[in-house]
Parts: sequence; structure tokens; C-alpha cells
Amino acid sequence: MANPVPRARALKPTVSLTDRVAEALTEEITGGRYKPGEILPSEQVMATSFGVSRTVVREAVARLKTAGLLGTRQGLGVFVVSNRRQSSFQIDHGELEPAEQIVKLVELRMGIETEAAGLAAERRTERDLREMRKALDKMAEAIESGKVEAGVGADVRFHRAICAATRNPHYLTFTTFLGQFLHENIMISRKRSAKKADRGALAQAEHLAIFEAILARDPEAARAAARRHVENTAHRLTDNDSFVEKEEGA
Repeated sequence: MANPVPRARALKPTVSLTDRVAEALTEEITGGRYKPGEILPSEQVMATSFGVSRTVVREAVARLKTAGLLGTRQGLGVFVVSNRRQSSFQIDHGELEPAEQIVKLVELRMGIETEAAGLAAERRTERDLREMRKALDKMAEAIESGKVEAGVGADVRFHRAICAATRNPHYLTFTTFLGQFLHENIMISRKRSAKKADRGALAQAEHLAIFEAILARDPEAARAAARRHVENTAHRLTDNDSFVEKEEGA
């Protein structure tokens, strides 16, 4: 049986809600609250306990899966794989403070997302396209209503759908790891976009260009559209008005 969660836990003030939940769960697992093989409480129970949404819990659990602490069993739920922290690739949160440092992370995204878009164009399924389309629709709704947080969630969902469409699980795993930083990147970009209304529309147009290239099964156009999007994200993060202007598919 899943271990009951008796009371709400205090969360440390870190970068984001997902960071806080991931850190708290990690401490509980490595501290012995949950033992290897033990099933965690449901998403809803943990969301209530931590005082966050189920989406935040889902993202935190995904991060701990990447870290090798958690796994999933069909019909049972999420369980503890290990109660020991594993050595893994790390990115120092401190590097994300100045916009110039954030651009370094965007450069990392450049390589990952550009090639992922190309592979997705070759390997995507109708199911992948539906997931991308849903994310695009949610982003459009968020831009229209001015709901930045919802738009960021949909944006991350869109990029994850592209990685899933590569049929290479390592893209999805690495993107899950980058998710915490990707969320921060997009939040900064969207908040600046909110001050300049046309920027939200430009970002959405870039997403649509990626989607249309993937839909058309055109790997080179998908790579070019993804590269343009990440380059323009770098400009938005540094509040630079000189956007990268390229012919679509170039």
C-alpha cells in the first residue's frame, strides 16, 4: 500500500515550485521516509500535501525518475527505485541569474532542440502531432488571456512532445532534466513579451513554423525553424529588439 501523507510539509524557498517539491521528495526518499520498492502516494495526495498542482508534482516526479530515484509500474504507480543520490550531470542554479549566463543555457538548448525537431519530422506519429497541436492551442489561449504561467506550461509541453516524437528516449530524459531551467527561460521571455505584445505573437509564430515543418515531414525546415526559435528566445531573454530574421526553411 502507498505510504500515507499525514500533514503538509514545509518547502524550502528555492527557484520554482517544481524545484521545491523535487527537493522535498528527494530528502524524504534519501532520509528513509520511503524505502526502495515502496509505492508513493497518488499525484493528488502529494499535490494536496505540498499545496501545489498535480502538474508540479508530475514534473517533480519526472525529475526524480531522471535522477534514478523513482520508477513507474503499470497498474501500481510511482515507486522508489533507490534511496541514494546518483552522480549525474549538473547545472548550477547560480549561473542562471544574469541574462548573459542564461544565454549559455539557451545555446545548450540550440543543439538539443534543433536536432530533436529534425528527428521528429522524420519519425512523428499522428498521436505526436495531436499532442503538439494541443500544446499550441493552450499557448494561444494563454497569450489571448494573458495567463503567463499557463502559457509556459503549454510551451514546455510542446517541446517535450517534439522530443517524444524523436523516438529516442534520451532526448526526452535530457529535456526532462532541462525542464526546470527551460521553465525559467520561458518565464523570463514571456514576462518580457507581456510588456511588448507583439513578442508573444512572434514566439507563437515560431512554434507554428516548427510544427508545420514536422507535419510536412521536412527535417531541414524543422531544424531551421527550431534554430530560429531558440536564437530569438536568446534575444528575448536579453531584451534585445534585433530579432534573427531568416527566410523560413533557410
